[in-house]
Amino acid sequence: MRCCTPRRAKPSRAGSVRSLRIWAPAAPLLLYLAAVLVQPSLYAVKLSFTDTLTGSFPTLANFRLIAGDGLFWRALAGNVLLPVAIVAVEVAGGLALAVLLAARLPGRRLLRAIVVIPFALPEVVFLTIMRYVFAPRGYANAALAAAGLAPVDWLLPGRALTFLTVVAVDAWHVTPVVFLMLLAALVSIPDEIGEAARLDGAGGLRRFAFITLPLLRPALLSAVLLRGLDALRVFATPLMLTGTEGLPVLSTYAYHQWSDYGNDGAAAAASSLLALLSVALTLPLLRRGTAP
Repeated sequence: MRCCTPRRAKPSRAGSVRSLRIWAPAAPLLLYLAAVLVQPSLYAVKLSFTDTLTGSFPTLANFRLIAGDGLFWRALAGNVLLPVAIVAVEVAGGLALAVLLAARLPGRRLLRAIVVIPFALPEVVFLTIMRYVFAPRGYANAALAAAGLAPVDWLLPGRALTFLTVVAVDAWHVTPVVFLMLLAALVSIPDEIGEAARLDGAGGLRRFAFITLPLLRPALLSAVLLRGLDALRVFATPLMLTGTEGLPVLSTYAYHQWSDYGNDGAAAAASSLLALLSVALTLPLLRRGTAP
């Protein structure tokens, strides 16, 4: 008995025309993404494997160069530690503010508006103000002096206090985003659920732990995903407060190689590693955030 593999049916002309009609509206967007995202990204990857002195391709000369630079390893560590600290502080702060300002407090609308003001300021304006605050003769040290305390070097390179100051400044600026996301989710929880739990004898802490937090889980995951993706490409805050070597991350290290040394290949290599690190760290969050 002769056995044969069934042939795959050829797409009909009507099916091809239907597919073309489906994809046609997306063509401008696909062309735009190819022009402004795909092509520059491929060029950056090619540049990272090109020796800028000899023009040879492919080569690992740029990666060997940055691997021998101690500042690169500090930047790599900073690009892991800084986003983790920023997201932790912003989610905890945003949740605390949302719970506090969701309560029936007098003037809560005014308080909500005040909380959002830092995020309403342009980033460069906000960071310039922060430089005045934490400068050696800035407002923070003036407040310490008024209290009879010694001044503090808030932004001295390579110190734990510098790390904490950068985390606090970034959290001060962006926590309102997390606050608004969690406040919207919090006020959408029906009051009847809390009332029923209260009638059953559940205290405020138990209602928060076993009712409010589980209902806020989708909003919390969205906040962690959104801020995690954004914090991985943090650039302006450490650069404007501490310079390229005070608290380096991979984006400021790439900028340092490009602006201070004119080494486009090393800058592209650091940028490619940052993109690879971002994908590796955010894929688990994306899978968890999109899971049913």
